[in-house]
Amino acid sequence: MMRTVFALIICMGLLSEVSAQKLLSSWTSPEYTKSEYRKIAVLAKISDKEVRQLVEDNAVIALRDKGITAITSYLNFNDEDMATRESLIAKADQLQVDAVVVFSVQREGTTVTNSPTLSVGAGIPVRIGFMHVYLGGSMPIAGGPKLVEIAQLRTEFYNREKDIPHWNAVYEYKIKGNYEYIAKNWSGKVVNALIAAKIL
Repeated sequence: MMRTVFALIICMGLLSEVSAQKLLSSWTSPEYTKSEYRKIAVLAKISDKEVRQLVEDNAVIALRDKGITAITSYLNFNDEDMATRESLIAKADQLQVDAVVVFSVQREGTTVTNSPTLSVGAGIPVRIGFMHVYLGGSMPIAGGPKLVEIAQLRTEFYNREKDIPHWNAVYEYKIKGNYEYIAKNWSGKVVNALIAAKIL
C-alpha cells in the first residue's frame, strides 16, 4: 500500500511540475495586415542542438497541421546563409520563405519550493535549463526544499515588410527535464496564438 501511495505522489508531482506554464505577455502590431505566405521558416535560437531541433520540428508539425507550409531552419539554413542580411534574403528567396517564427529563451532561473520530503541517497545527472550538471548525495524525489527551474520562453513573428517583429509572446514554464513535452506544448500554443491573433 505504501509503495502505491509513494508512486502516486511522485507521478502527481512530476505531472504538475511538467505541465506548469503561463502566458506572461503577448503583443500584436496594430499596423500588421494578414497576408498569404508561401512558406514559413521556424528558427529556434537555442544553444542546445537537440532542444533546438525538438522545438523547430514540433513547430513545423503544428503549422502543417493547420494547413500552413513550414520548414525548419536547422535543415535548410547554414551558418553561411545566416552570416549577412543579404545572404539570408538570398536563401529565403531560393526557398520561397516569406516569414519566420523565432523561438528563444528570454530568461532562465530557479526558485525554491517547500513541501514534505521523500528522498533517496544517489548521485544522478540532471539538466538545469539547457545545461547538463551532476548532483550527488541525498536527492529529494517528492517534496522537501527543492530547486524549481524556471524558463521564460519568447516567440516572435517576422515577415519581409520590417526588421522588427509584428507579434510576440512570452511563456513561463517550470522545467523538469521533459523537453519534448515543453517543445510540443510551447510550439502548439504559439501556432494557436498566431492564428487567433490573425497573424497567420
